[in-house]
Amino acid sequence: MAMDDEEWLALLRSVDQAAQPFPADRDPYPSWVPPDFDRDAMQARFGVDGGWNYGAMRDLRAWMARVVAGGLGVLLVAVGGLVVTPGIAAAATTFFSFSAGVFAPNQVKHVWWNNANSDAYAAGLEVSGTDDPGAKCHLEVQRTWYQRNASGEREFHLEIEGDSVLRCQATVWLARLTKFRESSTGTLAAGQSRSWHWNNADAEGTVYAVGVLPSQPASGSCAIEVSTQYRTQPDGEYEFSYRATNVGTVTCSATLRHVALGVDTTVAVPEVPAGGPYNIGVPGVPAGTRVIVAGAAQSVTPAGPCQVSVLTTFYQRQGTTTGVYAGYRNTGSVACESTATFALLS
Repeated sequence: MAMDDEEWLALLRSVDQAAQPFPADRDPYPSWVPPDFDRDAMQARFGVDGGWNYGAMRDLRAWMARVVAGGLGVLLVAVGGLVVTPGIAAAATTFFSFSAGVFAPNQVKHVWWNNANSDAYAAGLEVSGTDDPGAKCHLEVQRTWYQRNASGEREFHLEIEGDSVLRCQATVWLARLTKFRESSTGTLAAGQSRSWHWNNADAEGTVYAVGVLPSQPASGSCAIEVSTQYRTQPDGEYEFSYRATNVGTVTCSATLRHVALGVDTTVAVPEVPAGGPYNIGVPGVPAGTRVIVAGAAQSVTPAGPCQVSVLTTFYQRQGTTTGVYAGYRNTGSVACESTATFALLS
């Protein structure tokens, strides 16, 4: 018997170290997990002696929290009732790569690329199990930013979180992107943010990215992090919004380098409540794709602007099978549907 959301969460929240058996008459998945979800792999990974116990469910909860946003969030993968368009690899892209080493469970690493002199970068991960190459490893690019030091050297920084259970290793792939226009942040004190938006954005056909050329400080480091949002007004106008934050140690300015990438594949997303986080599995990823860049095109909602923030990307691998997910949040004030858009860089 499948559990509903509340039953499942109540069980996970009540687990302790006692090796009590999982109820034999209960399916250890909430009702919204699609039938296509890889249950056998999850059973092999978290089951104990062919069954379930509460200690294993503790690990299961930690892992599912990274695929199922926010406990009672929405698990969205490219199967079932979601409308998916086929993936077609984008035009050839220049890449750099480097090893991020081995990640202990839940380890967060701060890594960076020196002499980062391109207009902009987009990051992807190639992951594998350290102790078992066939195990399912799941790593997340949590955030990225651009930094310039007093020497003039420019760097591209990433924070990557390891799998919740397994030791995994990762290779970072950086796609070199070319700007089509520039703008300025003006002067930003350390910790200060400033936001802008474009009217009449091509959200259905374009994924936008923003690179940064920080100014050269006399001392310390000028580091700028950019977050992005997509918004649809009640009259149907698409807008692209971006926010630059000075995450460095000194007051400085930066030139923002704007990039436009064609949409290669999409997923229609059911209505998500205001404030709701959700993850989307990227469908139709061709072999040789190194980096995924996520965007969004929201539906028109008379109640108010529909706004979605692009949060993180997750890369996982089991044997020869690779999966990629993008994390979003409805940061508007109304519930709305949307379309997740993806540029596939190879």
